[in-house]
Amino acid sequence: MHEINASQLSTQIKLIRKYLKLKIIEDNITFRDHASERKHVYELITKAVLHGESHSALIIGPRGCGKTALINSVLHQVSKEADLVNDAIVVKLNGLIHHDDKVALKSITAQMQLENAVGDRVFGTFAENLSFLLSCLMSGTDRRCKSMVFILEQFDMFCHSTRTQTLLYNLFDITHSKQAPMCVLGVTNRIDVMELLEKRVKSRFSHRHIFIFPNENTENSEVKSPLSNCKEMLVQCLSMPLALGRRDLPKKRKGRKSIVSNEEVMDIDSTDSQYSIPEQILTKCRTDVKQFQHLEWAFLEDWNSHVQSLVQDQKLVDSLEKLCYYTVNEQIIKDILFQTVSKLSPSKPYIDAIELSNTIDETVSSEQRVKLLQSLSILELSLVIAMMHGIEIFDGQPMNFEMVLHRYTKFANANSSNQSVPRPVVLKAFEHLQQLEIIMPSKSTDSHTLGDTSTSRVQKEYKLYTLAAPVHDIKEAIKSYKALPTEITHWFNNTID
Repeated sequence: MHEINASQLSTQIKLIRKYLKLKIIEDNITFRDHASERKHVYELITKAVLHGESHSALIIGPRGCGKTALINSVLHQVSKEADLVNDAIVVKLNGLIHHDDKVALKSITAQMQLENAVGDRVFGTFAENLSFLLSCLMSGTDRRCKSMVFILEQFDMFCHSTRTQTLLYNLFDITHSKQAPMCVLGVTNRIDVMELLEKRVKSRFSHRHIFIFPNENTENSEVKSPLSNCKEMLVQCLSMPLALGRRDLPKKRKGRKSIVSNEEVMDIDSTDSQYSIPEQILTKCRTDVKQFQHLEWAFLEDWNSHVQSLVQDQKLVDSLEKLCYYTVNEQIIKDILFQTVSKLSPSKPYIDAIELSNTIDETVSSEQRVKLLQSLSILELSLVIAMMHGIEIFDGQPMNFEMVLHRYTKFANANSSNQSVPRPVVLKAFEHLQQLEIIMPSKSTDSHTLGDTSTSRVQKEYKLYTLAAPVHDIKEAIKSYKALPTEITHWFNNTID
């Protein structure tokens, strides 16, 4: 490893930590793989911006697979080839935020910078308002409209059954009738999104679907293993661009020196493009790249060698394998790396493979059900234990509220430290367990003759329920539950009577 004094080491670690944090959290432009899908989106946007064509498409894939990063990457490339500021307008809407047509129109007007043009005008319909906004963008002798790119995040929320799909209808109608050059891209993780669209909206949509499948390398027409993809992401997020570092080359013969430096420069150029933060991200974060000029080239080279050695560590590889089969959400992986980078300090200047492995194991092994059980109140957890004991006594038969209440009351009366809880409060806690799906309604085995015992014909106190949470999850939750009364722990561990 490169040896430097304590003061220099502190500076190096501080700068590396800052740069990597920016890269992990803020960089939403860098995109890997899926070359054919990226090319498809690039062609749609460039045709709208450069050639005035109108298109619509849906980008579909699981959460965290890079759908938004793909669009941002393409927009970043197009901005270098065309004047997006003057020749086109990019409007971004989110189904979670722009839940209403009025809210959406206000956001569209603001992003088009036409608040002054609209003023206090009142429009009869959504279509009239949108047509007026487009007419304000027309200029020149031929009255051509600026190209528009609409990005609709959480597209399925715009298709909600309780709302009319006015926004979607008008946007797709413009692309269908070619009133103005417009590209509408919907982003969603629901594969059945087409079933949510109204008939009039479907008829105007191009039915162009772009699927993003995790771990697929379309460039080489092969499927990448999740582990190799996970390794690539770790190296990409944690490696530093060598071009940031200052270089003090040793004095050598003139000819030899020039040859070595040329080779090294070529090697740096080939890797820096994928390891460096795009200029646009640094500008957005108001970060001047000059503040990283105190980084030393030799230390950065050591750092990158260390990162490469991490993915050779067998324990870490095993943890990464568990993680990549546990989730395809890249944001979860980035959160783990952010935690790891935040712990860097002069006393611990390099990432410990064992610590990183333990962090990954905690993320994977900490099941959602255990976290859910740990979030319950003491009363709700007591009802879960009462139901668990009751089901064990009755050989796995389902239980109703009255049976659970009887077991809980018996426990509460036997422990004077436990406060008595009114019956309505206990019933409310029981209903909350049902909402969280920790307990599930039970259907009778002979439902054809007896009917379903969970139907509304049965009083809610007598509906039968089974415990959906496994016993080992309950045990894990109780073991790590903070401030749990000792009596409840003993009750859980004691023999059933």
